[in-house]
Amino acid sequence: MERGRSPITQQLRVAARKKKRRKNISLVIGIIVGLELCLHQMACHTMSVHALMRPQCVVQHHSRCAFLGRQQQQFASKWGSSRIRNHHSKLMFIQPINSNWKPINKYNNICFHTRHHSTTITRLQADLSTINESNWQSFSNELEETLELPSISVPAKHIHWLLSNKDSPIKSFLAHTMDEFEGIHPKIKVVRNLDQDDDDDQVRKRILLSSAELIPDDTFQLLQEKYHARKEDTFNICIPHHQQPVTRILSKILPEEAQPPPSSYEQVGHVVHVNLKAQHVGYGKLIGSILLDRLQPTTKTVVNKLGEVGGPFRTYQMGLLAGEDDYFVHVVEHGVSLYFDLRKVYWCTRLEGERTYMLKNEFQPNQIIADAFCGCGAQLIRAASKKGCRVVANDLNPDAVEYCKESARKNGIDVSPGNFDVQCGDAREFIMNLGMRMSESSSTTPSSDTTINASKLPHHLLLNFPLDSPSFLNALRWWPSGEVMDPPPRIHVYTFARGDDERTEAEVAIDMVADGLLPEGGYSIASKFRGDYLNELGCNVEAREIRDAAPGKLVICVSFSASRTLLRRMQGDFFD
Repeated sequence: MERGRSPITQQLRVAARKKKRRKNISLVIGIIVGLELCLHQMACHTMSVHALMRPQCVVQHHSRCAFLGRQQQQFASKWGSSRIRNHHSKLMFIQPINSNWKPINKYNNICFHTRHHSTTITRLQADLSTINESNWQSFSNELEETLELPSISVPAKHIHWLLSNKDSPIKSFLAHTMDEFEGIHPKIKVVRNLDQDDDDDQVRKRILLSSAELIPDDTFQLLQEKYHARKEDTFNICIPHHQQPVTRILSKILPEEAQPPPSSYEQVGHVVHVNLKAQHVGYGKLIGSILLDRLQPTTKTVVNKLGEVGGPFRTYQMGLLAGEDDYFVHVVEHGVSLYFDLRKVYWCTRLEGERTYMLKNEFQPNQIIADAFCGCGAQLIRAASKKGCRVVANDLNPDAVEYCKESARKNGIDVSPGNFDVQCGDAREFIMNLGMRMSESSSTTPSSDTTINASKLPHHLLLNFPLDSPSFLNALRWWPSGEVMDPPPRIHVYTFARGDDERTEAEVAIDMVADGLLPEGGYSIASKFRGDYLNELGCNVEAREIRDAAPGKLVICVSFSASRTLLRRMQGDFFD
């Protein structure tokens, strides 16, 4: 039956067209970046006689030796690097464009290209095969870097304005704008004390400038006239290894066959875990030792993720690379403390942004929140702690249930039936029995304004199991539909989705939810564009993109209202 297009379909189609335009723009920019890399590569081989004698090997654009913030990650994604969205790990490197990177020549230098200029990193001249996790720190002197920077001096009273004001003529020429200092922690100080003559009537300070882009003569003349600036001798900056980004250290130590170094890691509590590629596995202990040294004191354990997330509890195996054999972590998320064993429960740091979104935009104070796949309870504990929400939850993993309860107690939450009730069992049965469970829970507490109303279903039901969440939706047919619910419960379904030739990822996810609620044409025939149909039943369907799961594969959250009409239709009542 052909139906007219509703506003939600029109919005999805507009979003799809915008997304297609963005992809075309990214493709054009990627081509431009490729040309820029070619020019940089040619420059590396013609810069000097030294460069001709010792050719450079080139690392792809955006494979910088730096930890990138969220805005930088989004910028890099527009310039052709791997897509990164809603990543809330404590620290992260960005991946290079080409994962099959190979050095051009077998020499000891790596040339890191950026949008402005090249940064050359020299590998250690020692036999790299002899360096291991036990002795790499003995090469600390060789790992140091010394940069010679130009400088000027100005009276101390002008320092604050010149460094902080957006109209400062010197701001874009400061030393910390150089790519060599990107990722250096702590950051270098661009203002230094200056030895001056006793007859100077004003205290002057030295300002370190970039050696990559020198101040034009007219700008320096302005500084002289208005701020009494003077040119000073060059100033040497020493960067010890403990201030350098991990990738820069690894680029100097790892041999050619292990280049480029590992591109990312995630920190959960005191545990850092990496996904080592085949060429890195043989140097795992060395990589782990460097990470442990560089990320102290917050890091005590470094592990390698072995295999994919799997099994009934969605966990993964890990191998210890460095540090303590201790996986029980304490994670603080927006003031809430969570305690769990990383080996025994599923945890995704990247969902922190989604949990914050739900708290700000969906949950209201003192509402009832149900969660069929609660895990260690990060979303629920934050809702109970910050907004006083009542919680009824479930998870198949008994360890996750216990960690959820224990973390709630340690956050001062009353873990009792009717307030914060978590069970271990099958999610389908949990959803089916939810109405009856709410009635039983509320009957054990005195009647007051603060207790759960026995006649109400939860205000929100979370189904965060992207592998198969839509298949659990048929359990909603067991919910009572005889009463008018105002407002009806809001269901939030997280699922993987891939777009096709006709539909966006969001449209595919909505159709999956529709098929889970009301299969159309049997399970062997896929139905399409059913968002309008759900809206006709009062569902008020919305879809949001959460994060990338794989190339072309997204996690989508589809939210809809479990209206009385929908529930009656699921129960076989096709007449109002």
